[in-house]
This record gives sequence, structure tokens and C-alpha cells, in this order.
Amino acid sequence: MPEIHSDTERSETSSQKHEHRVAVFSHCGDGDRFTETLVSVLGLNRIDARIHAAHVPGLLPERLTQQEAEAAAAAINGLGMSAAVCSQAEIPNLDHPVVVHHAACSGDGLEILGLRGARTSLIRWPDLELVSVGYVPLEAAHHSNPETMVVVRSAPHTFDETSEHVTSSGPECWLIAKRPQRIFCLDHNRMNYDYLGPRKTGSASANFAEFLKDIAHFAEGAFLTPATHQVLSHGPVSEYTFPTADRLKQTTLVQFLLHRVIDAEHLPKHE
Repeated sequence: MPEIHSDTERSETSSQKHEHRVAVFSHCGDGDRFTETLVSVLGLNRIDARIHAAHVPGLLPERLTQQEAEAAAAAINGLGMSAAVCSQAEIPNLDHPVVVHHAACSGDGLEILGLRGARTSLIRWPDLELVSVGYVPLEAAHHSNPETMVVVRSAPHTFDETSEHVTSSGPECWLIAKRPQRIFCLDHNRMNYDYLGPRKTGSASANFAEFLKDIAHFAEGAFLTPATHQVLSHGPVSEYTFPTADRLKQTTLVQFLLHRVIDAEHLPKHE
């Protein structure tokens, strides 16, 4: 006969599996205390614990039992920081998003379009759960030194004939939809903005700004990350600039989990 488990037994079995992670939502003010806390509670070596301290806010990589995760989150909260336990099944995988090159905002929702303009999918506005925008480094542009041109000078001059790589930044956008969960990533330089009509200009950055304003207008129920609010309000550049695209991705994940925690606890949302 098949083995039958009571609800209590099933709950205990589930809680003993290493299916939980700890999300840390605040910066680490005291790296030494944070490091020692992870060493004490999770049994990590100090090198790994110190690496974790340098990468928060973020999701700790260890998969833990529910009891281990709860103990770690409680200890981190005891440091005056903010942390919560997340089930691995509830954490979206941002490693393989749908890369969007053509989209249009309409009354029905955000239309994802194919290369020929045909709709391939639709994100209805009530189903757009999170919008995360940040400025990240773009591909380095190659510039030759203008001093390499031949000129006549009255005095000897040594020219530096080497070229240099100049890196600028531009907006990247992450969208997380629900029912079912879908993840999209948009690079402002690789987008078709034809739907803007007369609002479209020759500037990808200006077109993206119009696109983002449309999303914010239609998706009233979506959670906009703090950086996204700063982009929309033309806030300080430092508030929405990220050192790498990967850092924006990790911040997007943390903000999504924080949004879920806020909703679960019915706490007020802060921009």
C-alpha cells in the first residue's frame, strides 16, 4: 500500500528540505558583524560570509531548510537590517528572459511584436507586476585619437597614436508579468518605437522615455522600482545608474521579492 502522510507530517517533511533562501533588502552597515552572524548561524567560512556582505542587498546563494532560513533572517534583522525568507519556487529566474526588440503600448496592454510587426504576445496591464529600469554601461565605442592627423608645428611634438574606448550608459528595462509569470528584458538601443508615431524622434533615449511614460500611465497596478521612479521624475543620475547590467538584474530580483513580501504583509509601499 502507498505510504500516507498526515498534513503535519507533510509540512514537516517540506520544511526539512533545502528549498528556501534568504533575501537581504538593505545595505550592510557593519561588514564584520554581518560576516560573524553568517558564520555563527549558517556555519559559513569567513571568506564566503565576507563575500556575501559585499553583495547585499541581494539573495544569499545558500539553499536552506525553512528553519535555517528563518534563523538566518531573524539574525540579520537583529543587526538592524531587513531580510526575509523566500521559497525557492517563488524566486523568478532572470537568467533567460524574453528579449524584446519591438513593442507597443495599447489600451489592451503591452503588445510584444515580431520582426514584421505582428503581435506575438500580450501583457495585459493588470498582469504587469513589476517594472525595473536602470542605466547600465553600453558597449564601448571605439574612438581614434584626433591627434593622429598630420599637422605642421613649430616645435617637436610626440603624438599618442593609440585609440581609446569610451563607455557610456543607457537605460535597460526589466518587466515581470504574472498569470502566468513571464520575464522580459528591453535594451533601449535595440527597440523599434514605431508605435509612438509623431512622438518618435531620432534619439533612442528620448523614444525610450516616451515608452516608459506610457507604461507607467497604463500599468497603474505595477510595482515600479525606486530607480524607475527616479528615471521617470528625472532624479539624480546616481539614483538610477548601475555599475553593470548584472547588478541591475540582481537589484530587479531583490525589488521583486521585496514587493512580494510587502504585499504578503500588507505593508505600505515606499518609492
